[in-house]
Amino acid sequence: MRFGIVPREWGDFKEEAVEQSQLAQNLGFDSIWVEEHHGNPDYLPSPLVAAAALSQHVPKLLVGTAVAILPLYNPVRFASDVAVLDNATGGKAVVGVGVGYRGNEFEAMAVPLNERGTRMDESIELLSSLLKGDLVNHHGRHFNITNFRLFPRPLQVPRPEIWVGGWKDKSMKRVARMGDRWLAGPVASYAVLDDAIRSYKEELGRNRKRFSGFALMRDAYVASDEKDVLRDVEGSVNHMYGEDYSGSEHPLVGGQKTGAATWVEERFIHGTPSQCLEKVQELKKKGVNHLILRVSLRGLPHRKVMESVRLFGTKVLRNVE
Repeated sequence: MRFGIVPREWGDFKEEAVEQSQLAQNLGFDSIWVEEHHGNPDYLPSPLVAAAALSQHVPKLLVGTAVAILPLYNPVRFASDVAVLDNATGGKAVVGVGVGYRGNEFEAMAVPLNERGTRMDESIELLSSLLKGDLVNHHGRHFNITNFRLFPRPLQVPRPEIWVGGWKDKSMKRVARMGDRWLAGPVASYAVLDDAIRSYKEELGRNRKRFSGFALMRDAYVASDEKDVLRDVEGSVNHMYGEDYSGSEHPLVGGQKTGAATWVEERFIHGTPSQCLEKVQELKKKGVNHLILRVSLRGLPHRKVMESVRLFGTKVLRNVE
């Protein structure tokens, strides 16, 4: 089982993100990840740029997007940046992509929201061919490319892996058909996750593919005393879930209203190291083989993020069987 973190990824992010990422590297984590949203002060709009910048401070770690909103991109532009990232990291790039859901982002990019599914499918197909170095001739619904080959090639052969996010039925069909791995996001409850795992396995079977695990992102907070957990993260959770996600068009929780304790209990990895270890062991049995912890909760002081990462690295990660 591999482990990664999402470090600070908003505003003047570099100093804290580098410190969090370097601590993770020193403690034996395997990867760092950056998300993408536009016009939102809680996220960075350019995950590949941010990933490239952070990668130079953690040369041992895989570096990925979790997720880039692929329908917002021209696939040649996106593949070109991935290739540069893979070269800059010595062949350690992982491409996590999702379909997106926030209408204001698509409007700002002049991309019709109702085309995001077909753009996603076409773009994944093109991305795979471009990153493999194929001579691409493609004339599709959204993109026309004639006699084009990408340079420079990524270092990874045949190409960096493409991990695909999603939860709904159409998304799970896409994940099983086109993705190298399912990258399950942080927002779904554990009950929804269990249903989605069953759906993913079914869709893999329909595509004559074998289930070999999946990647999962979870919000996480580890403290020495269980009583400190909710007190420390309540403000962050009320903002991230009670305001941002709930106030968005998120397909799982848009419009949902509940308290911080419920948000945390239903979807976080939280508590003392022993409690977190128990949850990680449970997730491993479900098939999670790359666990990504979104540790830098919005509004949580940097020192508390660092202590949470330290506790997970020293008392959880090293004890996973």
